[in-house]
Amino acid sequence: MANWNLSFDFAAVMLIALMLVFFFDERMVPMRSHRVFLWILIISMLITTLEILATFMARHVDVVGYDKLYAVLSVYTMFLHLGPLTFSYYLLCLVHVDAFQHKVLGPLFSLCVAADVLFNLVNLKVHWVFTFDTAYHSSYGAAILYCLDTVVMGVAFLAIYRQHKGFAFLRLGPLLFTLFFVIVSAFAQAIAYFPMLNLMSAIVTLTLFHYQQNAGHVTDMLTGQFNRRFMGEFLNSKFAESAGFGVIMVAMDNFKYINKSCGVENGDELLRQVGFYLGGIRTPNLVFRFGLDQFCLVVDGRSMKRMSIIAEQIRERFRHSWAMLENARITMSASICVLECPRDARSYDELVDALDYCMGIAKKFKRGDITYAGELDFSRIRQEKAIEKSARIALDKRELLVYYQPIYSVLANGYNSAEALVRLHDDELGWISPEVFIPLAEKNGLIVEMGEIILEKVCAFIHDCDLANTAIEYIEVNVSPVQLMQANFARRVKDILEKHGVQPRQINIEITETATIGPSAVVYDNIRSLTEYGITLSLDDYGSGNANVEYLNHLPFTLVKLDKQIIWDSFKDQRAKISLEHTVAMLNALDLHIVAEGVEDEQTKQLLSEIGCHFLQGWYFSKAVPEDEFLRTITSAA
Repeated sequence: MANWNLSFDFAAVMLIALMLVFFFDERMVPMRSHRVFLWILIISMLITTLEILATFMARHVDVVGYDKLYAVLSVYTMFLHLGPLTFSYYLLCLVHVDAFQHKVLGPLFSLCVAADVLFNLVNLKVHWVFTFDTAYHSSYGAAILYCLDTVVMGVAFLAIYRQHKGFAFLRLGPLLFTLFFVIVSAFAQAIAYFPMLNLMSAIVTLTLFHYQQNAGHVTDMLTGQFNRRFMGEFLNSKFAESAGFGVIMVAMDNFKYINKSCGVENGDELLRQVGFYLGGIRTPNLVFRFGLDQFCLVVDGRSMKRMSIIAEQIRERFRHSWAMLENARITMSASICVLECPRDARSYDELVDALDYCMGIAKKFKRGDITYAGELDFSRIRQEKAIEKSARIALDKRELLVYYQPIYSVLANGYNSAEALVRLHDDELGWISPEVFIPLAEKNGLIVEMGEIILEKVCAFIHDCDLANTAIEYIEVNVSPVQLMQANFARRVKDILEKHGVQPRQINIEITETATIGPSAVVYDNIRSLTEYGITLSLDDYGSGNANVEYLNHLPFTLVKLDKQIIWDSFKDQRAKISLEHTVAMLNALDLHIVAEGVEDEQTKQLLSEIGCHFLQGWYFSKAVPEDEFLRTITSAA
């Protein structure tokens, strides 16, 4: 040690000192990991400083004396073993594991800290940990401490690995890269007495500071408040700690109009002022910019009275004008939602859903006012999340069920086609109606994958059961508007048909009328490509309110399905019956094939056949049934 080159240690001291300056110069991040990182900096500084001091003392041991040198080396060794423990604790904090509340890690950490302190105190007399004559030599006590450190770090990394969600925040790549060099330098220092360990530790700390503790990564640059990414990280830690807290969401009304009419610069100035005002409210809280025109205040504790006071204060402020550029002023309202956790949400994902639902209600019914989540029924949103989860699992396992409802041909006096209908069953929720899970799948983007799986299953059924040699000419497959808006939709349909050896005439794409409202160029391109390929198109639910003759004039439908409601109404009202007859006559004049849905009795069958409907579908013939039962139905009918 007396012969060590201290240049690396001096460089490490300068790096750590620079980080300490940056740490205190930037905004404090209210996370346990941020506080533990400060301890890493302090311990790193102490280790490096004590190593420099011990080296100078070793060079002048005759003057200083062995007792003082041993005392400094003992403190140095104690902090040297605390370093990896603190680092492990820091990583656990990043993935929201409270080490001292953990049933295994808690006792291990306590044991290691106690052993480290005790061994180094005793070493002053019995030299269990190290000895020093002309050089520093580790003893069996150090081996015990290293073993304990290794066990703790191993268990800690196992606990970190099990927290998969934490990896979204924990950037492991740069960290593992620099850790490799720390390990190499540790071996170099232990074997060849090449003193680079402190410098490499400082570099790792610098990496952590840049990737994990840099306040710029968690701050919204426009308003100076914390950003949405950090809100998720912060609240995940709050939920992990089972801490009660309140959330007040503030959404500025008509902000897009302000941006458009007053200019983006004035809009940005308005956001800065609102963020500054919310950050200055005198109560323990944090402010996050949640969206373009949305802010969230997180208030410690669960005092609804205090949150109500804050919400009222914010509403009152928005009744007054805000300054804009060039001395202009503007007045606008804000919709405010108040939630209490964990009562209204038990996780961050639930909180985001609850905020979205609550603000949707506020914007619709209580714009510019305060909405309390406790007064709303969250059972619907929880039900939707359960259904969405069930749909995702069914997609992942390809367990969506496809049932088939045969369609009767009046001319052929038998079944000539069928409609493929998706079904979803959950062990806990039971059978889930398509009217419930299809809209949810469209909203969350699952419908594209769901549609492809359904088409795959239909094509496999057509091929495997050799439907070409039965009376069934084609299968109708429902397509969502969301699917039609995918640029590669037509190409994917062709690929699936070719994969299963299915002819284009064996598939009919059934488009809901809402898909044809204001179709884009992508929708037109997909429809044109499908029809050129040889797939026929049908317009579903005609007469339910959205479709009109314009769609029939401009889109290449060959088949129109009458909505069952207008058929049922025709048996209740003479005017509805006349309307139905004229609708059928018009469609026949346009040379379109007509499918009448909702046929449930012989009387309906006779009437629809007489007025000119070509095909009939409904429970009178058969409900939607699984593949085997469908094959038996069409076979027995033949």
